[in-house]
Amino acid sequence: MKSKITNIIDEQNKKGRIALIPFITAGYPSLQDTLTVVKGLINGGSDVIEIGMPFSDPIAEGPTIQKSSHIAIKNGMNIKKSLDLVNKIRSTGITVPIIMMGYINPILSIGIGKFAKLANDSGADGLIIADIPNEEIKQIQISIKETPLDTIPLISLNSSEKRIELGCKNAQGFIYCISILGVTGSRTSISEEVKEKVKIVKKHTNIPVGVGFGVSRPSHVKSIREYADAVIVGSALIDELRKNKKNPGVTAESFISKLYQQTFKEI
Repeated sequence: MKSKITNIIDEQNKKGRIALIPFITAGYPSLQDTLTVVKGLINGGSDVIEIGMPFSDPIAEGPTIQKSSHIAIKNGMNIKKSLDLVNKIRSTGITVPIIMMGYINPILSIGIGKFAKLANDSGADGLIIADIPNEEIKQIQISIKETPLDTIPLISLNSSEKRIELGCKNAQGFIYCISILGVTGSRTSISEEVKEKVKIVKKHTNIPVGVGFGVSRPSHVKSIREYADAVIVGSALIDELRKNKKNPGVTAESFISKLYQQTFKEI
């Protein structure tokens, strides 16, 4: 049985477009604004929402998301309040899949099984743990087997084919291919290497493949749509929210709608 996340991505691919997955930090720009931003992202054409649970040492993140995480923590956001936010999102009638992204230490402080139950009860559909290698994903899955949360693996540009095969074997939801060597952040261009990496991934799985890290422009989406199934954008969105603080919902909708227009594949 396909997961909700996989189904949404596959449905969009059948319509001739790549699925669009924006990333936001829970509690940024403020607790209330996050809900407004989510609504704007959905109105702009988002298919799945990735929500980052703020952490004091987000090692996979560049300056933009690091700063948003620190501001969110100052706003009182933590891992449990991030899940409360998902509950509030669901209470408004929003049904799009939601993926929680975080780091292992805060999750361990709650307990993996307890966290998974809380996440599932809140309405979350998937989980990305940025600092867990693919070799350990299976153990995470065993720990949370009582919940239907998808655990989504990360594949980097320097991943060997053996590690890619392992990531694909245990993948759920979709496979997240990182388009750069380094941390998150807007880039002027997307590496051609990621196209070849996606080809290798697709040799080992039928699960959708998404590309993220560094995606910031409509031209990036236009390029990625020709070989991937989904595209993830985060830092560029948060940069826009930082520059336009008065109307975060409108800013989010405007930003994502420009990317959405480029998700349709050429036939």
